[in-house]
Amino acid sequence: MSSTSDEDLTTSLLSLSHLTPSSHPSHPFSSWPSIPPNPIGRLILLTPEITKNAMNECIKTGKRFSLDWSIYPSGARMYGRSCGKHVIKRVDKGPSTKNDSKSINLDNNDLEEIEKNTFHPCFDDFIEINTQGSTQWDYFLHYSYPKSGLFYGGLTEDKIKNEDTGDFGISAIAKVGGVQTRGILLDIPLYLSKNNLPINSPLSNPPITKLNFELFLKVLNFFKIKPKIGDVLIIRTGFENSIIEFKNDIKINSWWGIEQSSEFIKWIWENGIVAVGTDNPTFENWPVSPNELQLHPVLLSGMGIMICELLRLDEISKQCEELNRWEFFFSSTPLMIEHGIASPPNAVAIF
Repeated sequence: MSSTSDEDLTTSLLSLSHLTPSSHPSHPFSSWPSIPPNPIGRLILLTPEITKNAMNECIKTGKRFSLDWSIYPSGARMYGRSCGKHVIKRVDKGPSTKNDSKSINLDNNDLEEIEKNTFHPCFDDFIEINTQGSTQWDYFLHYSYPKSGLFYGGLTEDKIKNEDTGDFGISAIAKVGGVQTRGILLDIPLYLSKNNLPINSPLSNPPITKLNFELFLKVLNFFKIKPKIGDVLIIRTGFENSIIEFKNDIKINSWWGIEQSSEFIKWIWENGIVAVGTDNPTFENWPVSPNELQLHPVLLSGMGIMICELLRLDEISKQCEELNRWEFFFSSTPLMIEHGIASPPNAVAIF
């Protein structure tokens, strides 16, 4: 296919005409059935050319920053989720004694004698985690539309519980090499500080300064960020310190994020954003009123756009400010879990 044809196809995929109306009774703002659901969702926009250009444009210093909290102990124990288990087990059969090196003549290279007299411990470890218990990608099977219970492409609860989802699962993302593209950071606390606006406590909802669509556009303009097709949009709220302070408090259930709005949803779609991320647990304001528009079901189950939550963003915030650029190469390779609901992102920002 020619590059012109590729560009025409991409432009077509950005059209709002693919989305169901906001008034749709079971799956508003969904791209299916207009666009056949794909196991990698909106990542179909992420071409090799986009990845290559992102590397060339964003990697200048080579500095690398991990964006994950630990999976064990869990980075954040919210909603009563388990902090996980880690078991270390010795698997060799030899006795737990140190080798007496004097009894072996190494000069003779007598392997049989070495094996007979050398006992070296060998360990395996076993990890049991809730993939929602720390930094994670939410895949399209995580959160359904509230009224219909439908997931991406019309998948149902029974299909997911019975692992009858075909090629759909977080492994689909891993199989294509994960998410390798440009990340753009909107540092909301820094913007508020530099513009003498009230800074929100990370755990406030509603916040003093609402991150509505109007403010969102102002932040983009302030940091001179121009979105590109294939970008991962990352929003920093300052939640990282709250995780450090309250990491063992499972009762945290309120925080601020992007305000739910149809304008923001349409912006995400028309600009070809392939995934979103944040340092808080939901990306959007939480909790959400039952009658409010929710971003979780629209992004995940409607558009096939993954949400990365509980990212560690303070370090890259400082790096972005130091370099005066709010873009970087974003690299993430989730676990190869067939029919998986979520995964640690193993995310890295490279400048």
